[in-house]
Amino acid sequence: MNFSGKTGPVSRGHTPCLAECLSRILRNYARIWLVGAAALAFVGCSSLRPIASKPPASAIVLSQPVTVRRIFLKATFPSGEYRPLFEDNGGYYFQSPTKIVANDLGGSMYDGGIYVKRGSNEPTHWYLIVHHGEMSMGRFGSVPPHESRP
Repeated sequence: MNFSGKTGPVSRGHTPCLAECLSRILRNYARIWLVGAAALAFVGCSSLRPIASKPPASAIVLSQPVTVRRIFLKATFPSGEYRPLFEDNGGYYFQSPTKIVANDLGGSMYDGGIYVKRGSNEPTHWYLIVHHGEMSMGRFGSVPPHESRP
């Protein structure tokens, strides 16, 4: 008589325990995800660098605050002078004169600014440096009222 509570092939070691299999599968998926995320972060950030070429303006001045909305984000970019700080292969990052006020499931203040594509003088995109230094970027609904300074 078998009093161990185990019956069938599991008690004889023919098939692994379900919890053990699931744990192994989850660990493998976690490893794959981490390697993929690290590779994506490395590739995505590899072209961001301090200004080395001539930006389209020495400053871009927003004449009034601009508010953008996403699903869980409402961010207000202040009026004032935005200066070029970084560039990448696609364009230039102009830093906001003060923090950007955001309502993103709470209240936050972020570094960020506006983005101008290479070959353009129009600030068509915005960016925020969010949690843990990650960058969030989006497109303005329309080009905000601004003045470009040579």
